[in-house]
Amino acid sequence: MSKSPSYRVQLLEDIDQLRQCVEIQRLAWGFSDADTLPMRSLVVCAKIGGQVFGAVDDDAQVLGFVNAFPGYRNGKVFLHSNMMGVRPEQQNQGIGRKLKLAQREEALSRGIDLVEWTFDPLEVRNARINLEMLGAISRTYLVNVYGFSSSRLHGGLPTDRLVAEWHLNSARVKSRLGSSPSPPSHIEDMVSLEIPLNIQHLKSTEPEVAATIQSRLREQMMDLFQRNFFISRLVIDTPSQKATYLFESLEQTNPAL
Repeated sequence: MSKSPSYRVQLLEDIDQLRQCVEIQRLAWGFSDADTLPMRSLVVCAKIGGQVFGAVDDDAQVLGFVNAFPGYRNGKVFLHSNMMGVRPEQQNQGIGRKLKLAQREEALSRGIDLVEWTFDPLEVRNARINLEMLGAISRTYLVNVYGFSSSRLHGGLPTDRLVAEWHLNSARVKSRLGSSPSPPSHIEDMVSLEIPLNIQHLKSTEPEVAATIQSRLREQMMDLFQRNFFISRLVIDTPSQKATYLFESLEQTNPAL
């Protein structure tokens, strides 16, 4: 892991910097042109009430970016966070979290209190960031929402995704963003689902096994969502090489609290 350089997080409008965001997509995901969010969309996004934030170093290089489009549902404006990527050599150094915090601060400054995005339920690192570090919840499962992808990271599997709901002003989010967030006391009452930590290895070496795991998880999660449960936590157990999703009942807990 390389040393983290000095950088600042800022809104991007410069054409060259937006072009770098396209490059980051290819480097981080290995996307073909067909799956890459083009620069024109990023330009438009920044002009219609969306966001394009970048982590920019002293040489004006964009190390990572996040973008969001404005959305409207049930009489309220929200943001759909479409993509977040960090250059491979700068990953795992906290850049993504700082980009999300900037996204939250700017949204709240405009009176927007909800940001949504999608994430792969099999990718433990992303799920942990979303649920544990940011305080998002999920109660929606989308099947093969983007179609089959050119990214090597997706391993030829359907692009099943969970929808993350980030209720920016909720007690849950404020707790997770605090210096020492405390876990809920009723963890033993939650419903749990386990997934392996080595899904990327399985995608490349045993794709049939990975597909079976995805299919089973899809069925289980959709059943729980239909029964009014939502995902609130992800617990990782490194010795057993497993992660556990924890579900709470909507009838007992308001996810926006």
